[in-house]
Amino acid sequence: MTEMKIAVLLKYFRGELNPFDGAALECALECGAEVTAVAMAPASVAPALENLTRLGIKAILITDPAYAGSDTQATALVLARAMERLSPDIIFTGRQSMDGDTAQVPPMLAQRLGFAFVSSVMKFDFPRLVTRVGEEAVLKEKTVFSFEKIRNLRFPSIFSKKGKVEAWDNTLLAIDKERCGAVGSPTRVVRSYESAVGRRSCRFVSPDAFDSLLKESLAKTAEEQGAAQGNKAAEIYYVGEVRDVAERYAERAIAYDAQNKSAEEVAAELSALGASVVLFESNETYKTLASRVAVILGAGLCADCISFRQEGERFIMTRPALGGTVTADIASTSKITFATVRKTRGDGDGILFAIGRGAASYKGKIRALAQKYGAALAASRAVVDDGEMPYECQLGVTGKIVSPRVYVAFGISGAVQHTAAVSGAGTVIAINTDKNARIFDYSDYGIIEDVNNLLEEK
Repeated sequence: MTEMKIAVLLKYFRGELNPFDGAALECALECGAEVTAVAMAPASVAPALENLTRLGIKAILITDPAYAGSDTQATALVLARAMERLSPDIIFTGRQSMDGDTAQVPPMLAQRLGFAFVSSVMKFDFPRLVTRVGEEAVLKEKTVFSFEKIRNLRFPSIFSKKGKVEAWDNTLLAIDKERCGAVGSPTRVVRSYESAVGRRSCRFVSPDAFDSLLKESLAKTAEEQGAAQGNKAAEIYYVGEVRDVAERYAERAIAYDAQNKSAEEVAAELSALGASVVLFESNETYKTLASRVAVILGAGLCADCISFRQEGERFIMTRPALGGTVTADIASTSKITFATVRKTRGDGDGILFAIGRGAASYKGKIRALAQKYGAALAASRAVVDDGEMPYECQLGVTGKIVSPRVYVAFGISGAVQHTAAVSGAGTVIAINTDKNARIFDYSDYGIIEDVNNLLEEK
């Protein structure tokens, strides 16, 4: 029987291997297959790839000045051409990169290759796996699998030797330069800046004020949050449960039913409708669909957007970037523009308690306190990734967006992806031991206290 060939796509950011990709590589090594690591990166990454060959794998560096500035569409095109040349049986990759949500690259690649796509592998026991949403599958040829951070990449043996890194450039891949790099990218960064979405003026109070704060906040009439800024688009089509978002940013919001339709069918119908902007609910199904349809139509696609506005002829999409340290405004040069956006979770008429990593060990007590106040429970991504809370509870631009009357953050640091997702709350109360935690800049009230001490008092 011929040995299975697995290609693992890697990305480096500031000299470090993306941990999602490291997990994918480790899982590939567990398969007993012929493994080839492939990185699309500057030539400076060559030594890092060379070091990986000590794990007994092959390595290919795709590098050419023509590829610089490629967005996800252009990146998927380059990688697809490389995979056609390499001819792997299966492709592994991380779910996304750390410097920007490139979660659409794997399904875009799958579409270009005619491969199946399995997203967000959370458990892997060769050849079986379980995805983030609980679906079970097995390794299958002609499939792209994306992995969560479920493994740490092993260290090579001290006795291992380095191999050679193959360098592939555009003289080998022969891609039209008008279709790759910044020139061939349908999405462009218009500007980037520190995020101010959801910023509030925090008043610090003592722990014993917690109970009265909750009652006073519930008694208030929550002010409307998240109103559209700037001009609205004339018309937006939407897919999934994001009608409220489409109506906020368009003069006319039109529902499009994509259920049980192939990417080819959706592409044909949206073209026939003359759609210029389409918002997709950012769940696993629609993210994959949006990516595949974008490839067919050559559409610019921006993932997990937090707001939109019309600037003259340009539809501007705003999203967190560079690991959440900045916010970026993105515009598309294509005839049709796609964006994915998180639907707003209910909880609009009550209290929501959210558990961060700093309070995960007290989740039992927080759950009891939530029952006392009739509050719903949620969690940060870190807590979900640690297995402390289920995925359905995750908040953030990679989870759910919420707008409760009162939002209480227990031990949450306040990454931009999280604060953007709770900006629609009427009142935000944060409990954290770190007085400099970012969450306080996005809260109405702050309590500097160990969560356990506050809970003991209750």
